[in-house]
Amino acid sequence: MSRCFTCFCGIDIGKRRHVACLLDAQGHPLIKSLAFANDAEGFARLRQRLQETAASTTVLVGMEATGHYWYALHDQLRRWGYTQQVLNPLQSSQQIKNAIRKHKSDTSDAAHIAALVKNGEGKPALIPDDLAMTCRLLTRLWYALGQQRTRIKLLIRAKLEGVWPEFETYLSKPFGTTGRALLRAAPTPEDLLAMNHETLVELLRKNSRQQLGATQAASIRASAQTSIGIRRGLEGFRVSIHTLLDCLEATTPVRKRLEDQIDEICQRLPSYMLTLPGSNPIRAASLFGETDPISTFKSPEQLVAFAGLDVTRYQTGQFEASRRHISKRGSPYLRNTLWTMASVAVRSKGPLQRHYLKRRKRGLHHLAAVTAASLKLARIAWRVCTDQLDYKTKPPSPKTA
Repeated sequence: MSRCFTCFCGIDIGKRRHVACLLDAQGHPLIKSLAFANDAEGFARLRQRLQETAASTTVLVGMEATGHYWYALHDQLRRWGYTQQVLNPLQSSQQIKNAIRKHKSDTSDAAHIAALVKNGEGKPALIPDDLAMTCRLLTRLWYALGQQRTRIKLLIRAKLEGVWPEFETYLSKPFGTTGRALLRAAPTPEDLLAMNHETLVELLRKNSRQQLGATQAASIRASAQTSIGIRRGLEGFRVSIHTLLDCLEATTPVRKRLEDQIDEICQRLPSYMLTLPGSNPIRAASLFGETDPISTFKSPEQLVAFAGLDVTRYQTGQFEASRRHISKRGSPYLRNTLWTMASVAVRSKGPLQRHYLKRRKRGLHHLAAVTAASLKLARIAWRVCTDQLDYKTKPPSPKTA
């Protein structure tokens, strides 16, 4: 790709400012260091300097895919007609570390990136188009809201472990409808003991759809009477638990609306995305957003490595580690999506379930077996997306039936 260009611009990406370096075909600096702000004025400054030095058609611009800070600059340079190569930061940072001179600065990093682009040694990162970017943004937000709910639940648990550690032992879903209603009415053992018994029974029956009643009410009341929880700061515990419940319940309709919007967008995805094992609209949109264009990956193993599902090997001398782990050096969003799809797929008959059961028979833990299935699913997804054909299961062979 670099043979048709005469100048090579490396840009070190930052939050507030970027630093650019421009090299000629021989590697001599034409612009040694140009710091410019991450705004319209800064972008215009970069363009002016590049135009003063070379025509846009002769410049190949390289930058790292650092967080989300490269999006705006990349989009602007594309509109101005510059050809760009966005590099995988894991690879480029490792090559920078391997440099003979052990020093690091924004200027030196920009020069290293320019040299990588000039020498054709940079590994391009994934550049999503409009639909893929939309899917990526919305599904990552959906996952983030889920993580936020998890953090809120952990905070509630921390408060309960102080004031009422026995609470969770009496409800299979302490943060379900019944658990939340009970905590609203009685966030501490003292509040529950002050509650009328018939009121407690009615609260349990109403919120559990008649699944819980007098027996469970008696057990919960007994736990409140013998609770070892702290008796100081009860007002603080009440306010804390009620506030956290407000936060938890506020995320539910927000996440539901987001799910509905993702469902609508999913209708614009290629139909084969929903034929993959363990797929649903959210997982299909996430997989599409994290892997499109699939042509970025020349083989299924590249997609496996991009997800961080490639298996590491440790060997030195005559020693070789018997236990092997996945590298986790890749996209956590893609890895999470594939793992979730695999965990659903192994519950139903099919190649992934057979693959999972085979690993279980060899002594693998459930989580490790699901990880093995997700690695297989990554290869299946690469083939389906590359061929753009629906996924069709093959009947098991006589040996594996």
